[in-house]
Parts: sequence; C-alpha cells; structure tokens
Amino acid sequence: MDSSGKNITLASFVYQDKIESFKNYLYKRFGIKEKNIFHYNFEEINKKILTFMVRVEQDQKVETSSFFPPTVIVHKKGECFYTINALNKLIEKISEHEVGNIDYKNVIIKWDDYQNKMIIVKNDELKIIDIKKHFS
Repeated sequence: MDSSGKNITLASFVYQDKIESFKNYLYKRFGIKEKNIFHYNFEEINKKILTFMVRVEQDQKVETSSFFPPTVIVHKKGECFYTINALNKLIEKISEHEVGNIDYKNVIIKWDDYQNKMIIVKNDELKIIDIKKHFS
C-alpha cells in the first residue's frame, strides 16, 4: 500500500431512484464495491445518505462537485458523521465564549449526544440530522 496516500470518507445525498446508478458509478470510477457503501435513512424520505471511502494522494484535493449528487467530505466519531465546518459551528454553539475567544481544541464535545447523527452546515446554518443505518 502506498504510504503517501490517505483514505477519506465521503457522504452523498442520493435520491432513492438513483442509488443503483450511483453505486455503479462509484464502482466504475473508483472501484468501490457495494459492500463498502453504507446507506443511511434521514428526514428526507426520497433520499438516502451513502457513505464510502476513497483513497487519494497525500496532497491531492478532492473536488466533491465532480460527483453528481451533493457530496461532502465527512469525519466519523462512533456513529456520528460531521464536516469540519459543522464541527467548528457546533463548538461555537456549545462553547461558553464568544466567537474569536474560543479555544476550539479544548472544547469538550459529548459525542454520545451525537450518535446516529450527521452534523453539517447548510446555508451557513448548523444542521444536526438524525440518521439510521439501512440494512439490506
């Protein structure tokens, strides 16, 4: 395995009727097998969240806009997915200090409160979405 590369986790918001074609696209473009794509249900009944990992070179920038559904780079803590921007907004929300005076690295997040959630920013607003893993 090339030690200069890294794995990143991506989450795509996919319409229910496009899931199979998106999985085929992931296999053809990245070699991602269906068993490595995870489905999550959330508040929008017609959409699913699909998470998967891609391997990129250490300095390679991932253009999530090249995917056809909305796709974001996410991180995972237990069963919580989050973006870095959302994590910063969450820290600002739970911190007792004003923005600008927050020591982001030392704010303690109670991750148990965010299990089975996806934390994202949409229209510059923090969104905490309930998710449930879908088992086929």
